[in-house]
Amino acid sequence: MKLASFETITEIIPIEGADRIELARVQGWQSVIRKNEYKVGDYVIFVPIDTVIQPAEWNKFLWDKNDPTKPIRVRTAKLRGVVSQGLIFPSSLISAQEIYDHMDDPEEDARLATMLGISKYEKPIPANLAGVVAGDFPTHLVSKTDEDNLKSNVDVLEELKSAFMVTATIKMDGTSASYIKDHDGRFYVCSRNLELKESESNVYWQMARKYDLSNRMPNGSALQGEICGPGIQKNSMGLKEIDLFVFNFKDLNTNNYYREIPEELKMDDIPHVQVDVVWHKDEFQKMNIDSLQKYVNNLLYENKTSAEGAVFRGLTKDGMLMFSEKLRKMLSVKIINQNYID
Repeated sequence: MKLASFETITEIIPIEGADRIELARVQGWQSVIRKNEYKVGDYVIFVPIDTVIQPAEWNKFLWDKNDPTKPIRVRTAKLRGVVSQGLIFPSSLISAQEIYDHMDDPEEDARLATMLGISKYEKPIPANLAGVVAGDFPTHLVSKTDEDNLKSNVDVLEELKSAFMVTATIKMDGTSASYIKDHDGRFYVCSRNLELKESESNVYWQMARKYDLSNRMPNGSALQGEICGPGIQKNSMGLKEIDLFVFNFKDLNTNNYYREIPEELKMDDIPHVQVDVVWHKDEFQKMNIDSLQKYVNNLLYENKTSAEGAVFRGLTKDGMLMFSEKLRKMLSVKIINQNYID
């Protein structure tokens, strides 16, 4: 996920009835700015939603009036009836020499975020989810489940358009879990970022025991999914009990990812995330960032509350997840519902 990046303003859009503000387009985002502060072609620093900025002199206008030391969370806002996502700052926050030094740096975005004191927003983890840490997440076996936002990676849309089919799954409001059984039979239970020790109270391990994953998963495989239900985030879907919903299966022998557990493993009792729509190649060719955002804004959970968003994945003819040359990982990106209240 890009926490901060140098970008170019591609469009300035007037806001009806507004004398002091207007909209600026950066990548696939639109953000409210002060009128005449920027123009098309300006090189700026863009900070997307779901980030946290540490208070500093350059962002004083964003400080909490009651507690100036409180970290600043960047989230979706509505001003004068229009949606604003992300913040735009002048590139002059960073010296010309620093900009030049990082122009061709593949780690540029990470360095920029570090220099500006920007981190990823992480939802608070309840005690029953935190667990006891056993070690780092085993990234040598499987990637962490952190979807990039398509609006920060608009060129990935062309990769999606080259896919045999594109699926849109409803983004579930829970906590990510990974279950891995390596080639030697060692079983890992992981949160988004860490491996966890076994315990009776921890929900990651509760799901592992519920579906007997340590015995049923073959050596050299990984399952990844979302744990949702009462006591996890806001339980936006209104589930009556906690459950695991799978969205990835990885064959560690071939390094191929699939969106479903293979039928021959006879694990169809484990629920999967809901696939809302499947576009074939010719159908998805008509889509753009705005039409995809409009589609996402209409998504609802079964209890009729606004869904958090959607995850878009490019698949091959045989159902494997495609590899993205631009992201250097699976071709899987998200868009957040602008009507979702976190």
